[in-house]
Amino acid sequence: MQKLNILIADDDLLARMVLERLVVTWGHAFISAADGEAARELLKTQRVDVCIVDWEMPRLSGLALCKWIRSTGGHRATHVIITTSKGRPEDIQEGYEAGANNYLTKPTDLKYLRRQLTRLAENVGMVEATERSEEKLGTMEYFGRDLLFSQT
Repeated sequence: MQKLNILIADDDLLARMVLERLVVTWGHAFISAADGEAARELLKTQRVDVCIVDWEMPRLSGLALCKWIRSTGGHRATHVIITTSKGRPEDIQEGYEAGANNYLTKPTDLKYLRRQLTRLAENVGMVEATERSEEKLGTMEYFGRDLLFSQT
C-alpha cells in the first residue's frame, strides 16, 4: 500500500490530534492546520494526496478551502474529505458542489475513513506505477529509435 500525504485541517485540537495519530497508525504521513487559512498556506508549498477538512473553521471555512483547492491547478487531483456535524441533504449537496470527494458527518466513522484512505492509497500506488512504466516505455522508444537509425 502506498503511503499517503494527508492534510488535516480542524480547529478542534482534540479532533485534529486523534486524526493525526490514526493516520500515522494507518501508515500515512500528515501535516495539519488549525484553520482554513493556515491549511491554504500549507497547500501552497506542500504536496498532499488527501485533505481531511472540517467544514466550520475560523478565517476560512473548509467549504471555501475546498473551492480554492478545486480552482488551483496544482491541487485539482487532491482528494478532499469534508467532516462536519451538518448532515442535512442540502448540506451534503453543498459539500459535493464545492468539490468534496467524500462527506463525513461527525462523529466520524473511523472504520469508513480508514477504508477510504486504504482505497486511495491503492489508487495512488497504481497511478505512480503506471507513470513509472510510461517513463520507461518512453525511454525505451527513444533508445530504440537511436538503435534503428544507427543500423541503417
